[in-house]
Amino acid sequence: MAIYIETRICKLDVADLGKAEILKQIKDAEEKVRAMTKEAEERRKQLQAEGKRTAIQRTEAAAAALKKKLDSEVAEAQAHIDVRKKALLEEGNRKASALTSNARLKMSQAKEFVLSEFERAADA
Repeated sequence: MAIYIETRICKLDVADLGKAEILKQIKDAEEKVRAMTKEAEERRKQLQAEGKRTAIQRTEAAAAALKKKLDSEVAEAQAHIDVRKKALLEEGNRKASALTSNARLKMSQAKEFVLSEFERAADA
């Protein structure tokens, strides 16, 4: 019986070595797959972060360009408003001066008329 047991142990050892080698290869393959999956996940996260960073940078650059354009347009509009305001003020001053001169001229004429009427009423 001892011989049978030894032979069987040897057969099991050879079979077990084959199975052990297969199991080791499976475990190695699984480990490689886990490592590749982990590496791919890290790469995905890295690419995603880079994408977000790029999107934020582009958004900020577009916002800065838009702000610069709007500021320029506002400054241009303000310059047009200032020119128009100045022209209107100058026109208003000219009209006010003309009205003042005209009123002074008429005031002299009114004084002369009132005096002449007063003298005529006094003479009558």
